[in-house]
Amino acid sequence: MSELDAHCQLALDPKVREAARQRLISIRGHVEGILRMLEREDIYCVDVLRQLKAVDGAVAKVGDAVLRSHLHHHVTSAQSRGDADEMVDELMEILKYR
Repeated sequence: MSELDAHCQLALDPKVREAARQRLISIRGHVEGILRMLEREDIYCVDVLRQLKAVDGAVAKVGDAVLRSHLHHHVTSAQSRGDADEMVDELMEILKYR
């Protein structure tokens, strides 16, 4: 089995994928709101920072949901599939950025 085939079998859970997609659409709207704020000359720095923090938190929640799904559906079964070492390496690489 190729690496691509293996990854296709480990696709993101459809419910998690849709929830993440919906949340990112909402985040996109929030970012567009921040852009509109920045078009105003009277915008206060702290107001922008608060909105950016809110977007940060929302993006982090999407990441948490995807990571939880990955751990639950794929990592827990890695040993039985025979790809535990690859799964650990993959997670270590991803966790560098969290």
